[in-house]
Amino acid sequence: MSAATVAEPAARRGPSPLRRWLLRPEAPAVLFLLAVVVLFGALTDNFLRLANLQQILIQVSTVAIIALAVNQLIIAGEIDISMGSSLGLCAVAVGTVAVATGGLILPLLTGVAVGALIGATNGLLVTVARVPAIIVTLGMLYALRGVIFFVTGGASVSGIPMDARLVGRERLFGVGYSVWLLLALLLATWFVSRHTTWGRDVYAVGGNQAAARLAGLPIARTRFLGFVGVGVFTGLAALVYVGRTGGVQTSAGTGLELEVIAAVVLGGTSIAGGRGSVLSPVVGAVLVSAISTGMVLLRVPATWQSAVLGALILLAISFDGIRRRQVRGAA
Repeated sequence: MSAATVAEPAARRGPSPLRRWLLRPEAPAVLFLLAVVVLFGALTDNFLRLANLQQILIQVSTVAIIALAVNQLIIAGEIDISMGSSLGLCAVAVGTVAVATGGLILPLLTGVAVGALIGATNGLLVTVARVPAIIVTLGMLYALRGVIFFVTGGASVSGIPMDARLVGRERLFGVGYSVWLLLALLLATWFVSRHTTWGRDVYAVGGNQAAARLAGLPIARTRFLGFVGVGVFTGLAALVYVGRTGGVQTSAGTGLELEVIAAVVLGGTSIAGGRGSVLSPVVGAVLVSAISTGMVLLRVPATWQSAVLGALILLAISFDGIRRRQVRGAA
């Protein structure tokens, strides 16, 4: 038997499992996260303690829940930067209803409804009025902040009952309810992405809009539902936020959009659309939280923490641009 006949079956088997994993969008972020854990574990005494690692997961849940939906929207070729103000208004709605009625279900439904309304408004302006998403959501970012001040009169929402704070405060088997909620939403997003028509359309629309249009795919509907999804997940994240904080300031959610976008792009999702995985935003969110926590333990000034986060976003976007040019060149 010749060497050629031996090599041919091996070639048909394709790349090894390790190589296939390394080609996944989230693989670089996972490796970077491991390096960050090792680095901060060596530089600080408290980073690798179980209590600190559990706290990182609890802290990351709000950002990661929103990032799951934003990830799908970015894969579809759109973007939403109004999440911070949207979370603030949803949290105000959740807190106000919780103070008035108590319980958990009605505040939850209120937060989801307000978030869905915001997402639907963004989606209609982008898909029907055909205003660029960056313009629509930037305007919404400031408009919603004004609505928050109008609704609250500049006062914070306080006195939220404990039963409405269940998701943000309580634990099950030592793991916060917010982490269980994140896991459930991750599994639901994975199922939708892999086993529904809309989930498959997201990648097709974001990867090549012209080809998607020729194939007759519902481009506008796909992107509209992406915006609505961001609103719904933001409403769920607001319930976690209120549960953790016990009150809502008028500044709630300020700057959150930077953390969410960082989680998505650092996790390996292409900012140009068409490429990413469901796991990417969660890995990216944990990475951002781990870096922030490590810098706090090292007593790095807050201004430098923001600078590091911004630099990482630029680095991730630059890396994605280089990768896309190499792919086009290879084709």
